[in-house]
Formats: sequence, C-alpha cells, structure tokens
Amino acid sequence: MKRFFLILGFILMLLVGCTKTIDTVTINTDINSYTPAMSSVQGITMTPNFKSEKSFSKLIYHWTTTEGEFIGAGNEVNNQGEAVIWSAIENDKVTEIKIPFDIRLEVIDSESQKILANTKLTIIPNNGFYEIKK
Repeated sequence: MKRFFLILGFILMLLVGCTKTIDTVTINTDINSYTPAMSSVQGITMTPNFKSEKSFSKLIYHWTTTEGEFIGAGNEVNNQGEAVIWSAIENDKVTEIKIPFDIRLEVIDSESQKILANTKLTIIPNNGFYEIKK
C-alpha cells in the first residue's frame, strides 16, 4: 500500500510539473564593454529574448535603470520588444558611475497586467569602462 501511494504521488508530481508553463526572458547585448570615450559606439544595445509556450496578443517590455540612460528615453522605457541602447550619459553629459548597478527588464501581459517574466543585467564600472557581468 505504501508503494502505491509513493507511485501515485510521483505520477501526480509529473502531471503537475508538465502542465505548468515557464516563461523566461534574457537580455542579449551587442558588446560586453563600453566607454563614452568611444565615439563610434553610442552605448550598449540590449535586446530582449522572451520565451513562452503560450501566445499573447500584446506584451509590454518594461526596462529600468538607476544609472545612465536609455538613449532617447531616460531611465525607463516601455516598448513591444525592440532593442534599447543604454549609455553613461545623463542630460547630455557623461556621468561618472562608481558602483555596479542593474538594468531590469519585466515582460508584462498587457491584457492582465501580469508580469510574465523578469531578469536583470549587471553593469560594472571599471576605470571609465562599463562591463557586462557574466
């Protein structure tokens, strides 16, 4: 009898585990290191990569940073999944950032306003360079 309940419990765990979908998001970057002194590079381009087994009619990608800015948008962006460019320039001036900070991203279902997935990317200042923490 004990073996029966053990097997039944295992089967139920498998069934519950198989019905739950996992939504994930990651942030891809075009470069791993950036400095405002590089005139040919505006900043770090960040592209979201959202994966889900479900389909959604409209998603909102909510980006935030406490340091620097997203070019053309300030420290907060809502879009439909387009890439954003982060730069160490605030109010048209190069800012000196001394401590590591995070770029945060939430993927939100626009109908239910439920956060489906979230992630962060840490940037580490290093003598005028800004490096993506791996």
